[in-house]
Amino acid sequence: MRWIRLILLSLAVASVAPSTMNACPLCADAIANSAAADDEKDDFPAAMNQSIYLMLGVPYTAFGIVGFMIYRGCRKNDEFRRGQESEAPIG
Repeated sequence: MRWIRLILLSLAVASVAPSTMNACPLCADAIANSAAADDEKDDFPAAMNQSIYLMLGVPYTAFGIVGFMIYRGCRKNDEFRRGQESEAPIG
């Protein structure tokens, strides 16, 4: 029962939070400055978004590659051990 209350409270906070949170000052200024004239188009907001995606993507990619290498190593080790067991002399 306690977990259900915690989950419901988390969902309630998560549904209300995006409408009440403000951007950081740098992002808020970037969005305000992006409303300039078309001939003075500023690519700063797009660059900020891309840098955030890069900062989020690199660790997940690195952990994914390391996890895959560990998985593949364990699988090869298991196949090697099974091969050794089948070749072991009975005695």
